[in-house]
Amino acid sequence: MAVASRSKVVPVRSKKAALSARSHPPQGRRKTRTPSRQEQPLDLLDSRSPQFPNWLILLMVFRKLSTPILMVTVLGILPLYAWRVNTQQSWGDQYTKLEKLQRDQRHWITRNEERKFQISENLENNPAGFVPKSSKTTVFFKPAPARPVQPAPSQGNGITHIDVAPIGY
Repeated sequence: MAVASRSKVVPVRSKKAALSARSHPPQGRRKTRTPSRQEQPLDLLDSRSPQFPNWLILLMVFRKLSTPILMVTVLGILPLYAWRVNTQQSWGDQYTKLEKLQRDQRHWITRNEERKFQISENLENNPAGFVPKSSKTTVFFKPAPARPVQPAPSQGNGITHIDVAPIGY
């Protein structure tokens, strides 16, 4: 990237020359002589913008471009980070619930097996009134005969419809 140079020179009067011009107005045409450097009434000022090295110009352009890109990137990544943290937290909560349910399930299975064992121990120790399971003691029932299908009573018989507007309106 190159910077166009300006070669315009702007004359500027020094303070001494401005004061002397006010106190001594010009009188006709005089022979002009070339004043020395110390007496020169006009100072020449180079109005060109300061010349920066190319690497510095590139660095300034990079800064101007990278700042908005960085802001957009940060603003885009923040919601993703929040979503990730929220997802991890949710997974952790759900995993804790799963562990609790598995623990409760093991507890219920253990209690169920203990009760089965207690019932079987009670039956072995005191079989009063219980008959062991066998093909001779199993009772089989014949299914009941199928009944004919009866139509359902209509629901409109007992309900009367009243066409009265509600009082609340």
